[in-house]
Amino acid sequence: MKNRTFLFLLLALSVLGLRAQEKFPQYGSPLDIPIYLSATFGEIRPNHIHAGLDIKTQGAEGKKVYAVADGYVSRIGVSPYGYGNVLYITHYDGFTSVYAHLQRFSGEIAKYVKEFQYRQKKFPAQIYPDKDKFLVKKGDLIAYSGNSGGSGGPHLHFEIRHTVSEKPVNPMYFGYKIDDNVKPLIQGVSVYPLGDASTLEGGIKPMYFDVTNENGRYSLKDRNFVRANGEITFGIRTFDQVGTSTNKNGPYLYELFLDDVLAFQLEADSFSYSEPRYVNSLLDYRRYKQKKASYVRTETDPFNKLQMIEKKNGTVFVEEGDTVNVRFKISDFVGNVSQISFKLVGVAPAVVERPEHRRSEYFVKADGTLNSHIEIDDFSVSMERGTLFRDEWIQTGQRDEKDCCSRIYRFGTDELTTFKNYTISIRPDERWTGYSKKMYIAYIDGKGNLSSLGGKMKNGRLETETRNLGEFTIKIDSIAPKVNASNFKDGQSVSKLKSLRFKISDDMTGIETYDIYLDDVWVLGKYDAKNALLYYEIDEKMKKGTNKVKVVVTDGMGNSKTLNLTVVR
Repeated sequence: MKNRTFLFLLLALSVLGLRAQEKFPQYGSPLDIPIYLSATFGEIRPNHIHAGLDIKTQGAEGKKVYAVADGYVSRIGVSPYGYGNVLYITHYDGFTSVYAHLQRFSGEIAKYVKEFQYRQKKFPAQIYPDKDKFLVKKGDLIAYSGNSGGSGGPHLHFEIRHTVSEKPVNPMYFGYKIDDNVKPLIQGVSVYPLGDASTLEGGIKPMYFDVTNENGRYSLKDRNFVRANGEITFGIRTFDQVGTSTNKNGPYLYELFLDDVLAFQLEADSFSYSEPRYVNSLLDYRRYKQKKASYVRTETDPFNKLQMIEKKNGTVFVEEGDTVNVRFKISDFVGNVSQISFKLVGVAPAVVERPEHRRSEYFVKADGTLNSHIEIDDFSVSMERGTLFRDEWIQTGQRDEKDCCSRIYRFGTDELTTFKNYTISIRPDERWTGYSKKMYIAYIDGKGNLSSLGGKMKNGRLETETRNLGEFTIKIDSIAPKVNASNFKDGQSVSKLKSLRFKISDDMTGIETYDIYLDDVWVLGKYDAKNALLYYEIDEKMKKGTNKVKVVVTDGMGNSKTLNLTVVR
């Protein structure tokens, strides 16, 4: 994809996976502290591909964040989830830089956002300023780093995107240099028999192998070959450490060679925001759910369209007498390489008793031609073409539960995943029909945890969309959220406080709206969802003397809780 400066051409020689077809401008740093990474571009995670660099901020918030090049602020976001406080700067060279999980915006930008929130009377905001509203130069202060949204700790999430397509691009192409002489670490290798006739070591189950390491050259522990027959594919569990960072980051390049011919290649260069769920097909998702171990598979499912997969021939057919040399090569961005080699030895086909599928299992074709709609008593499922990554046998079932408004229905397990949403509908038991406005579809995961999928009544059934597989039922939520003041008491003087803080929570359908009023006038309440915290930063809107404070919190079913207090300033 890329045609770089001389430095990047040298890197392309050492990392053969680079597609050098595009020139990239060289940008400044978004921070004035040394760059150490806690996450790299393209890291493969369940449900998610990491779209930028996570830059450490020395364990603290409030570090100054700077524009990396000339441009204009094209978008500003505020959310209790995801990127939290985020700023987008469109540059004049075809790229847009993104700065996320910010603590706050700088100067006039912060004032502009607050005015917008007061006009809308909402904390969440998506703002698209005029092009000439906030012009910036390279090195201008634009914000301060933080831990907002879905962040798990203080850091700056930094992205660069193609402006027109909005596809994120690996920021390392833009001149960011980090000292790094650490080779990727290979933790394990997996081998999988495919289809009904293939075997490994006389069996039909996947095999997972520990490895040994000698200066970046790995081998299988206690063996150097695997006996096989039929169609076989592979997986690898690996991570990279960037320089002195101890974080387990994603490698830049995965390559599989079969008899020294490149068969599979995955390159962390660019992808589309419509693609991240494809990683659940790339991963051995069942192994992840069972063991929390992430193996990247070299078989590409028919409905996996992930653009980072450069070569998709990561399977081989082995017959008796064959020997196949298998080699994984794992590279980081600056060309540090680790490799592991072993052999497949072809043996005679094994006679193996294979489990029979039960009547309660449905064979669902991913192309939508078989069992795209299934009815099981008062439960139904509808899937579009491409909802599944490949054809699957899906287990179904049902059972009674006294605390539910319907039977509990099973469709698959949480060890299976989909790309698209699919539709489920459940008819509630007749004795509960009078509570339809408070009903929601609950998802029950493999550990018995419940979460709300919402739902709307349609032709006597509660209907919703989901990507989860597992158990589903109907529940009622008639309980209001909980709201409590956390840093002051009713009637207290707050003259020494910087903010009024409230703990808010809801155990069923979740927090939907949250509003704070001073003397019945709406004021901006900031919601930190991961800490269940709602707070008002005391400003000129709180008058001297006694103030009435009202907090109104509503859940997903419209149940509302109001807290009334007074404070003295």
